[in-house]
Amino acid sequence: MMLFVAFVQCFIGTCVWLLLSEMFPLAIRGFAMGIAVFALWTVNAAISILFPIVVEALGSTVTFGLFVLVNLASLMSVSRFVPETKGQSLEDVEAHFRHGEPVRVPA
Repeated sequence: MMLFVAFVQCFIGTCVWLLLSEMFPLAIRGFAMGIAVFALWTVNAAISILFPIVVEALGSTVTFGLFVLVNLASLMSVSRFVPETKGQSLEDVEAHFRHGEPVRVPA
């Protein structure tokens, strides 16, 4: 369980917060982040409430196996669909997305 939590918090959890801070246009960033964080915490609460019920129904091994599958799917999605924005300002990233161009990392 500690290994699972460490993996989620060090990798996928960090990526979620980074994506939230970069994915919305500047004009609506504050409002959109508020809605996204509300949704994130609502889902976290639902998972926390349902976790004991799922463990009782399926057992801890199957439950954590499902969590591992969900995390692997999210890791694959991030690696495939999230562009690298290192060295780019948020304004540059937004301009690339507005014009439908891929975000490129300067050499």
